Amino acid sequence: MVFFLTTSIYPKQTQISENSPALDFTLPDIKGKQYSLSSFKGNVILLNFWATWCPPCRYEVPMLDKIQKEYKDKKFKIVAVSLDSDINALRDYLKNVNVSFLVLSDKKGSVGYAYNILAIPTSFLIDKKFVVRKIYLGILPEKEFKKDLEKWLKD
Repeated sequence: MVFFLTTSIYPKQTQISENSPALDFTLPDIKGKQYSLSSFKGNVILLNFWATWCPPCRYEVPMLDKIQKEYKDKKFKIVAVSLDSDINALRDYLKNVNVSFLVLSDKKGSVGYAYNILAIPTSFLIDKKFVVRKIYLGILPEKEFKKDLEKWLKD
């Protein structure tokens, strides 16, 4: 009986795992322009969840920028989803830190919830067919990621 009540109060959450389809979403950037993740289908995508108040996330940002620049001429895109509830904090941060990848705002946390984000940073490597191929918890391991990226860029 308790199980039934719990499941009726809390809707079942989709489990994102390796080899499952990526969930599409639409979020704004800091200027309000809307982007859908599916608009990048056909590219290998690194979907990164982070926040400006998270020290490991801030540590990771320059590495992500370097990777985006290194692979800019390949079919690769980084989409970083900020879980900051304060859009002004995100704007202020991005004024001081130049990034070459797309940063979207999930100030309500709905996309983070859909992706079952329990800790940040968390990143998802999504192949050209929009399938999650690898999940990285914590700071992205650069060498391992590049090896994985090269594999999926070839397919």
